Amino acid sequence: MRSRLPLLAMAVLLWLLPVLIPGWAAEKKSLLPAGKGGISSAQPLRITSQQLEADNKNQLITFRGNVIARQGDMTIYADTAQVFYEKKEEGNDIREIVATGNVKIHQGDRVATGQKAVFVNAEQKIILTGEPRVWQGKDMVSGERITVLLEEDKSLVESGPDRRVEVILYPREEGGAKKEKP
Repeated sequence: MRSRLPLLAMAVLLWLLPVLIPGWAAEKKSLLPAGKGGISSAQPLRITSQQLEADNKNQLITFRGNVIARQGDMTIYADTAQVFYEKKEEGNDIREIVATGNVKIHQGDRVATGQKAVFVNAEQKIILTGEPRVWQGKDMVSGERITVLLEEDKSLVESGPDRRVEVILYPREEGGAKKEKP
């Protein structure tokens, strides 16, 4: 079996919005294109940064400085990304990915931002913190913490002591097209 390291970006990139937006309005369809319901390593992963440190003893790879991870039409930007892995006979298995500092996840008209994004592989869970916001087009959701359970197609947007959950939805015209503001 090939190394599962290329799943790194796809796991984090596999989206926040597909589970947040569909419940907002009945006329909105699923945001994931057909065939993108799971993590795929079919496309190459390209990660660039100013520095890479591989700590095999602690099973950690750290990318620092203007980190950009691209796979297919998805891109993650961050100041730092740490990949925690387990050594297996058939290759390395990703345990957790932590992207910190000016995190931005982009795919098509979907964008998620925050100061920290954590992907926990065993639980297929993404946690976005540090003023997290998720947009699709103009529609937006924000809170103190956004947790997405990928396999369960569920999400939780939590408030905090100084921040309430906020959702901004723009009206749609008949047939699903958005109304433009005059």
